[in-house]
Amino acid sequence: MTDLVLLSRVEFRGRPLSGARLIGLVAMLAGDLKTGCGIVRLVDGLWRDKRPENPINAVQVLVSRARAQLGSDVIVNTSTGYRLALPETEVDASAVVLSAAAAAHHSRNGDHAAALSDAKAGLAFWDEPPPAELADDPLSVLRAERTQTYQSLVRVRALSLARLGRHAEALSPLTQLVAEHPRDEELLLELLRCEDAVIGPSAAVGRYEDYRRSLRDELGTEPGHALRKMHQHLLQAQAPAVRHGVLHDPNPLLGRDDDVTAVSKLLSASRVTSIVGTGGLGKTRLAHVVSRHAEQRVVYFVPLAGITEGVVAEVQSTLDTLDVVQTLDSSRALLVLDNCEHVLDEVADLVHAVVTQTEDVRVLTTSRAPLGLSSEAVYPLPELDLPTAVELFTQRARAARHDVTLPAAVVEQLCHKLDGLPLALELAAARVRVMSVEEIARRLADRFTLLRGGGRVTCHNGTTRWRRSSSGAGSCWTRLDRRHCRSCRCFLAGSPRPRRGTCSARTT
Repeated sequence: MTDLVLLSRVEFRGRPLSGARLIGLVAMLAGDLKTGCGIVRLVDGLWRDKRPENPINAVQVLVSRARAQLGSDVIVNTSTGYRLALPETEVDASAVVLSAAAAAHHSRNGDHAAALSDAKAGLAFWDEPPPAELADDPLSVLRAERTQTYQSLVRVRALSLARLGRHAEALSPLTQLVAEHPRDEELLLELLRCEDAVIGPSAAVGRYEDYRRSLRDELGTEPGHALRKMHQHLLQAQAPAVRHGVLHDPNPLLGRDDDVTAVSKLLSASRVTSIVGTGGLGKTRLAHVVSRHAEQRVVYFVPLAGITEGVVAEVQSTLDTLDVVQTLDSSRALLVLDNCEHVLDEVADLVHAVVTQTEDVRVLTTSRAPLGLSSEAVYPLPELDLPTAVELFTQRARAARHDVTLPAAVVEQLCHKLDGLPLALELAAARVRVMSVEEIARRLADRFTLLRGGGRVTCHNGTTRWRRSSSGAGSCWTRLDRRHCRSCRCFLAGSPRPRRGTCSARTT
């Protein structure tokens, strides 16, 4: 709380002030805190009906009375009159202006959390909303001047709530603001988003149509670009979700709930998100899960394993169009590019074109290395922890052979050797049909090691190339005997059918 309170009540350091003219003096000085007021202005403002016979003496007497209540050092003399010797932060009428300026600054810069905090701090100076009509005494005039500041704070608070995703909280204040300012398209845009999230797209579409009709009838014009784009989004939201190439889980995905949440958050915040990790970690399956639950109504999943060139043609084939950018942009789609490591340069060029030529399209990639784009958020996928690895191995082993004996210590040792790699665990579990767990563990006497994913390197001629490394699946085959490829294939959960001429064990 500030030292001097004037907006909702009249107090100084917790003690109420008395005397209408004395309060008027303090209000006038608070209205111009830095410069204060001259004698002439004070007389005109405080004695409107009848001027005193000796104006200077009358002001001096009033100032003496005010100093008796406020303190002798609170009102100081100036060359022409008087001013309050208080900082702006200690007078609520000035502090709210500072809060409003800070809130507007943060809102313009996109820091909506800070804008919301400043707006709430400013609004806290009022016990209740200021009345619409006020008298013409100095205190009422000051309060009327700050009413505009109050309204700007209410506006920033509502917009910030909406932009922070707190749609239910923002819905009521935005509805009231739009009713008061029916031509404010910034407010209307956020209200449509809130109605879409809280009530449903049909309500938002109805409000948009009412607004468009009123514009045509009254002004002969159309809504702005942002509103028209939002209208298209609302119409698409009413259509059923479409998932092209996205697979369903044949069995539960273990130990990846936190990863699904983290990648989904990155997708909401970034135009491009890359799930990065060595072969066999389960990047592809994680991408399928994220794609199924993505907020976008349309998702295109494009597998790139087995190709060494022609990424654009592969995407065109999946989208069934020659104009990839236009098709993605028209549906505000999510494009998923899986197994990008062998065509990293082509993928980077395509993704760069998509994000620079569209406004809302999102891209998710899986690879052993990032694309290296400024718009990219990278999520390094970790190995499974030991308890989850043991659970995965146990489930897959019992699925392969229901009566298999699984000594806890041996299983834990085996999972530890396989470094928590889901693919390696599933390949090993498939072997229980022909080997005991102890035998499998002995075959893995040497610690199982995977070459970490290669990177993009610059050659001496300035071109960029992919440094190839042995795949995770290749290492698994070396230890687990390629003759059992067919028996392992059915346990590679979530892997799409391999391309002709490629290994049937997908590594991501």
